[in-house]
Amino acid sequence: MNIAGTIRKLKFQHTVFLVLLVLAIAGALVYTASATIAGNENLERTGSVVAVILSVACLLVGFNLFKRKMMEARNLELPEMRIRKYFTACMIWWSLIYFPALVALALFVITAYYSFVALAILHCLILLVFTPRKNNIAVLLRLTEKEI
Repeated sequence: MNIAGTIRKLKFQHTVFLVLLVLAIAGALVYTASATIAGNENLERTGSVVAVILSVACLLVGFNLFKRKMMEARNLELPEMRIRKYFTACMIWWSLIYFPALVALALFVITAYYSFVALAILHCLILLVFTPRKNNIAVLLRLTEKEI
């Protein structure tokens, strides 16, 4: 696949991640509004600690993996190999943004504690910040206008 096609595919994948996360948040809110959930303060506290630790860990690990893969990609000779490496790095990074949001939503469905929804929305915003842009990709991978 050419570089322009890979960039389109990357943007599509990012949109899929974002839409699924927004739908999951909406679904969790609708479900808890209609369900009777007995509050468990101990579970809320423990879940909050687990969700925050998981969130921070996934974001740190994901960003460091992304950064490492980007450094590897910059040193590759062929532009197609660089964009392929970038695609893989983005998929890993976005998955590590997405996963803690799903865990937070699962905890929200169990406890109806709205701080979990806030955490999921935060991850949705983080995912939105890392939208792939053609200019950013060109700079990160040292691609010329001709190569794109």
